[in-house]
Amino acid sequence: MARYKSISNAELSWDGEADTPNAPHSLLFDDIYFSGDGLAEAAHVFVEGSDLPQRFKTAQQFSIGELGFGTGLNFLAAWNAWRETSKPAGAKLHFFSVEAFPLSPDDMARAHGAWPSLSALSAELRTALPAPIAGFHHISLGDDVNLTLYYGRAKDGLSAAEGSINAWFLDGFAPSKNPDMWSPALFTQLARLSAEQATIATFTVAGAVRQALGDAGFTVEKTTGFGRKRDMLAGQLMKSTLGSPARLPWYDTRDKGRLKAGASIAIIGAGIAGASLAHSLRCAGFQPVIYETDGPASGASGNPAGLIMPRLDVDDTPEGRFHLNAYLYTTALINSVQKQCKTPLFQPCGVLRCRTDEREQQRQDKLLTAAPMPSDWMEARDDGIFFPRGGVVSPAAFVDALIADTPVHNAKAVRLTKTDEHWVVEASNGTTNRFDAIVIANGINALKFQQTRSLPLTGSAGQVDWFQKAEAPDHAHVFGAYAAPAPSTDHKTTGLIIGATYSPMIDDTAPEPHAGATQKNIDAVHSHNPDLADGLTPEGSTPRASIRCVTPDFLPVVGPVPDWGFYAGAYDGLRHGRRKEYLSGEVMAGLFILTGLGSRGLVTAPLAAAMIVSEMTGEPAPVDVNVAEALHPARFFIRDLKRADPDL
Repeated sequence: MARYKSISNAELSWDGEADTPNAPHSLLFDDIYFSGDGLAEAAHVFVEGSDLPQRFKTAQQFSIGELGFGTGLNFLAAWNAWRETSKPAGAKLHFFSVEAFPLSPDDMARAHGAWPSLSALSAELRTALPAPIAGFHHISLGDDVNLTLYYGRAKDGLSAAEGSINAWFLDGFAPSKNPDMWSPALFTQLARLSAEQATIATFTVAGAVRQALGDAGFTVEKTTGFGRKRDMLAGQLMKSTLGSPARLPWYDTRDKGRLKAGASIAIIGAGIAGASLAHSLRCAGFQPVIYETDGPASGASGNPAGLIMPRLDVDDTPEGRFHLNAYLYTTALINSVQKQCKTPLFQPCGVLRCRTDEREQQRQDKLLTAAPMPSDWMEARDDGIFFPRGGVVSPAAFVDALIADTPVHNAKAVRLTKTDEHWVVEASNGTTNRFDAIVIANGINALKFQQTRSLPLTGSAGQVDWFQKAEAPDHAHVFGAYAAPAPSTDHKTTGLIIGATYSPMIDDTAPEPHAGATQKNIDAVHSHNPDLADGLTPEGSTPRASIRCVTPDFLPVVGPVPDWGFYAGAYDGLRHGRRKEYLSGEVMAGLFILTGLGSRGLVTAPLAAAMIVSEMTGEPAPVDVNVAEALHPARFFIRDLKRADPDL
């Protein structure tokens, strides 16, 4: 399997040119990021060249794609134009860009000094920018702007991306300096990712670029350039020359879940999955409503504490990328949500992944060599790997903050049915309500619904123990089990929390905490750190037991619910290994699912929710296509078909 791709910050000089004395110059590409009045040029070539102010006036949703994020100038110019344009209520701007060598924070700040009129926007951008970690990064900037950055080679990012782009900014270094950024293969990907009549704008008029854009389906023409550049190119997608879609046919369902702006959406469940959905749906301009019998965070999300830490794979796999991206996304989300909350949600005490035995030591050595995160995100220590930005969150407070003012029906959804125009939720309190869409997010209870009862979900009971008077370590320790300081409302620790046990669910009976499970947790801590376990007895614990929902591959189920009847007929040939042109998958339009979070829901649910919302809106996806396939609800059905014995 592939190793993680190393991402390095851009190496710059600041000699500039006569008309740009303090502009960054790339040492690798021997080219300047901007010259003269860079902001005026960006406005002319990309903002005006794409007719954005006029198009923004009627856009409920608008997506821009860019080759070469660089200093972020074009994004800032588009963002500024978006802010200055009168738009429909609830309009959203989505910006997707690729960058192989991101600027360091200091270099970014120095470059932004050239545009004092954008100082407020540029400061907000710099605060939100991700660490130089390979892959997709999804960033929310205010209520109406999302930025998705891909750090890595342009061809890798575009081939793995999903979305529907309305306008493209082609702003890599000059074709003579960076020919890979202007290749026909890249332009074919631009066409694949384009909405109908998508536009392109670029400063270059090179003949090879014009030819490649034409071959990809764009009609281009020269228009008036900026400053010393007499000409530039502007164009529009007129015909598609697309090859195969990015996804395999049975997972090719992304464009079949679109919803109109302001759609009403029922969320079944108010744990971390439902709460994450509520937050993402509100931010996207939808109207979510939650159904939950016992109120928010009544299941595992009601534990007194939860760890925020990454689950890292040694190799660069879709599973590993999902968990890494989820950790980065949730860390940023907690920081963002915390600004709106008076009560502290998160205690950033750090998390130590302990070296428990020789096998774990070897694995950690490989991880440190692979370096999926920079050293200020993961540190090598004698006793393990320390994650300084990890810590302990209050699950209930996090859930409440994400739900915010989303309406919650304290009733159980007992039946979901589809009419010609709507989905209908029949509840235990006798109410019947119609919605444009539904997301099932109630853990193992997803099996109660006819539409999702065939999914291979199982329950696992777990117990955590809270010793409110015990002394806690300065940071969390993970050693199979874990021991961590319990969070409080004033950033002070309120004792020690340890856990968690795992045991299979025999029936639907809710698990009850018991002293035997408490002793198991104490014994696990004692085997790792006897001093920490000293004095702990079952009598001193406040235990809590709950159910985790688990899948066979330990990955969440995320996406539209498949039309199982269609899948059974359309893909039966897979049982015999038959090779042919298969149709793309069909779904139960307007029905989605987010479940199977296991014991990592606090970290994975927010990104999973963002994935579902991107399918509803068509905005650039927050993960790569292979991650979306790995989490697709149809994956178990397809795997079973491929494993079937044709002789049976």
